[in-house]
Amino acid sequence: MKLKRLLLLLLFGSMVSLQAQQNLTGTITDESGQPLPGVNVLVKGTTVGTVADFDGNYSIEASEGATLEFSYLGFVAKSVQVGNETTINTVLQEDVALLDEVVVIGYGTSTKKDLVSSVSSVKSDVLENQPVARVDQALQGRATGVEVTSNNGTPGSGSTIRIRGNSSINGNNDPLYVIDGFIAGTGFNLNTINVNDIASIEILKDATALSIYGTRGASGVILITTKNGKGMAPGKPKVTINHYQSMQETANRIDILGGQDFVDYKNESYQFVPGPDGFGFTDTTLPLVLDPDNTTTTDWLDLVEQPGSISNTDVSVTGNSENANYFISGNYFSQNGVLRGSGLDRVNFRTNLDVRVSDRFKTGIRANITHYKIENNKVNYGNIVSSVLPTRPVYLEDGSFSFENPISAGLERNPEADIQLRVDHDLVTQIITNAYVEYELAKNLSFKSTFGAQLNYTKQNNYLPGILPERVNGGYGRINTNFSKSILNENTLNYDLDLEDHSIKVLGGFTWQKDNNESTFSEADQFPNDVVLFNNLALGDASTAVVGSGYSQRTLSSFLGRVNYGYKSKYLLTLVGRYDGSSVFETGNKYAFFPSIGAAWNVDEESFMVDSEVIDRFKLRGSYGIVGEQGVVAYNSLATYNNTTTVFNGSLVNGVVVGDVPSSGLSWETTKQLDLGIELGFLNNRISFEADYYKKTTEDLLLAVALSGQVGANSTTQLQNLGSVRNSGFEIGLNTVNVETDNFSWETNLSVSSNKSEILELDGQEYISLQSTGNQGGNSARLIVGEALPTFVGATYLGTYKSADEIIADGREGRSFIGGPRYEDLNGDSNINDEDFVVLGSPIPDFYGGIRNTFKYKDLTLDMFFHGSYGAEIYNVRTQTAYFGRGEQNVDPIVLDRWIAGVNETSDIPRAGPSNSLFNPNSSLNIEDGSYLRLKTLSLNYNVPLESGGLSDVFSSLNVYVTGTNLLLFTDFTLGDPEVNNFSDGSGLNSVSQGFASGQYPYAKSITLGVKVEF
Repeated sequence: MKLKRLLLLLLFGSMVSLQAQQNLTGTITDESGQPLPGVNVLVKGTTVGTVADFDGNYSIEASEGATLEFSYLGFVAKSVQVGNETTINTVLQEDVALLDEVVVIGYGTSTKKDLVSSVSSVKSDVLENQPVARVDQALQGRATGVEVTSNNGTPGSGSTIRIRGNSSINGNNDPLYVIDGFIAGTGFNLNTINVNDIASIEILKDATALSIYGTRGASGVILITTKNGKGMAPGKPKVTINHYQSMQETANRIDILGGQDFVDYKNESYQFVPGPDGFGFTDTTLPLVLDPDNTTTTDWLDLVEQPGSISNTDVSVTGNSENANYFISGNYFSQNGVLRGSGLDRVNFRTNLDVRVSDRFKTGIRANITHYKIENNKVNYGNIVSSVLPTRPVYLEDGSFSFENPISAGLERNPEADIQLRVDHDLVTQIITNAYVEYELAKNLSFKSTFGAQLNYTKQNNYLPGILPERVNGGYGRINTNFSKSILNENTLNYDLDLEDHSIKVLGGFTWQKDNNESTFSEADQFPNDVVLFNNLALGDASTAVVGSGYSQRTLSSFLGRVNYGYKSKYLLTLVGRYDGSSVFETGNKYAFFPSIGAAWNVDEESFMVDSEVIDRFKLRGSYGIVGEQGVVAYNSLATYNNTTTVFNGSLVNGVVVGDVPSSGLSWETTKQLDLGIELGFLNNRISFEADYYKKTTEDLLLAVALSGQVGANSTTQLQNLGSVRNSGFEIGLNTVNVETDNFSWETNLSVSSNKSEILELDGQEYISLQSTGNQGGNSARLIVGEALPTFVGATYLGTYKSADEIIADGREGRSFIGGPRYEDLNGDSNINDEDFVVLGSPIPDFYGGIRNTFKYKDLTLDMFFHGSYGAEIYNVRTQTAYFGRGEQNVDPIVLDRWIAGVNETSDIPRAGPSNSLFNPNSSLNIEDGSYLRLKTLSLNYNVPLESGGLSDVFSSLNVYVTGTNLLLFTDFTLGDPEVNNFSDGSGLNSVSQGFASGQYPYAKSITLGVKVEF
């Protein structure tokens, strides 16, 4: 009987419990109404929970009076009490304090709050759907301390990136790239990364962030992290298709004097004679060189330009399950350049996969395969600007291509023939992959091992047909191939311990990386016909055939460690060290240790700040440490040999001669850096501010020192550790939420950076010459102790001689003429040469940055981004000929206001004639203000409401957008676009030879239309 009663009581209790439970459903959205997949829903005080699906829908069992807790990264957690309803829809608010909180750092991640380092972060939303082939072109002005200069507008061309200035002279100044944890090197080819695959980019700048990369961190590190499936609703994959089409045209076209004005100028120049008094006059009785009524004029720039276009299609599948997440994408990118015959076609495939095998073991892989073809620019645009005369026809009367200068009769290339006949393209295939296994050895202790590889194959095909006007000995063909391989293995231990007041994170590891590079080339000349182009070089004359090959290898092994300590989230301390060994240095100098220390104080966690209604975030931080640079060629410490030929017993035989002189005692460059920073947040973090001051000094600079006397070697210099340079500056980042209502918001992001460089020591030398422009003006850039790195030099231009008395006073009788150029003679010897040169400026800007304004109204978003630079000078190489009319070359339109006897005798622009054949030095005339402000992007996005028209049955989201790029440019620079870098994308001294312009491949402005759909 008692048993029956007990069973009845249990049954009754169960029925009551069942009646109290109810099935709750609902949809979770953000404030704009967009569904939030992956939101965690938990019945408070129980283990009952679920996750919202892809459309933000959830279903859960809960009793009346229970509390549902909704939590999602980047949003404020929300609690809702259950009543007698069966549907609970909820809206989560973005938590500004948590947005972008997770930051990728070397060998791990950190929350922004716990970070003691200076790290700039750029998320995917500012990179997506920009019509660029490379991510560096989309990075300009987005991150403080990072100066990005596009070298030219060629499809697929790279940019010069400098993080906190130039730290080396003969070494490396390019940042180190790390792709999904794989150390890809300083010369990584960014053409192989699809911009729309990128989840975030972090730029490491200070010592505590950089020293974990030791010998390769002195020029900064760029971490690129691609997308994965984390955060997706489990079970249902998301398919995304994104396509855009861009229309492009040349922006800021260069002006060249053409037509009748050119004819008049040339005729006037040939009518100049010294005159009986020796000071010059114009003799209009002399015959004209060009007949104004019978001279053909050609607009060569208009001929070689064309409307450009870009077509881009991305398809991706993203998914997540209980034990795995994945991101798979494919991309096709095609660009026709704004110069005929140039372009880029690229195919890219990516697979990112993470699998949790068990509670303690997980593994994953990142793999990217890219193949692309670049049609290299067939015409020399700078040569057209400077030398292809407007009086030259495209074709001769017999229909053949013209081939000579109309005035000098010199043999010249024909741009139209180059476009139609030249063959010049690169084929590139790259595979980069990085796999890992991670095992939890014990509580809070885990081991991770990664194995990665990067394989690059490049083939360049070049053929010059015999029918090209300048080819007088038949066709010429050349093939270059390059295969590089990088293998990386890294093994790390991580220990994380969180106590009530203390937190400790310890990282230790060993890494090993080996790089191999193999190259071959073959060429031949005097092809009898052009039928097979470069595909059978044996058709060339055997006596002209040349073959060659090369091989290099370098190995790096390292031990690394990092300790992060925090006390009550208030006081943070980070210790970092890396012990690097490199094969490129000789025995005894192969290893070096690079330590750093950083500390931060979260003032807002103090009791006197917790209740502040104004200040939400207040952090002070500082760091100091040493980073290295090993940017020297392999085998630099060994004597090398070069091939040669000689005649022996009447026969031509091969031989070898001593090549480069070994660099004995060479060691690492070391950069010591101090960083002080402050981070502030106000008014519920609607205003956030971050500022840094840094000073870094690089010692033991790698300098190529001239050898004294003849040493029997091929090289005239030897690399040595001499000299030092200092960079210091400020970085400011400001983010504000200006307006925020239910239907409208306005946010602003501002970044401003300033860097000052100074050369401290050059082995006792006053200066080292860098660059000559190729004209008669002498050296134009130097490294000067006490000045910026680099510095432009030249004479001071004083205008034109207005009278014979001025010429006599300068002691220039018979060498200068009235209306001719006048320069300041500093030493009074009546000669203008290097001794009269002064510092004319530097290509380093006083400050640079960008400002982004984002306006949102319901489903519309307007994004406007400006970036600019102030205070940099540019050396206009074209001025040497175009301003003075020297030689049979093109002339700048400014000469229309030139000195003309009896007409314009007050002009400071030289007269036509007297300076053609005279030496004109580099001068202040060559230097132009390179400051600019550019409307980089203007984008309008519309999230189409899916409730109308039944679209929700087809798509989960639909976005259409239009973007304008390079729409406006404000600058005083006269030679096209002020973003130029003729030399600084090279190595050695070229790496610091910035700011030279001679007429680069033009930049394009574009209008892009696109659509993005998700299923």
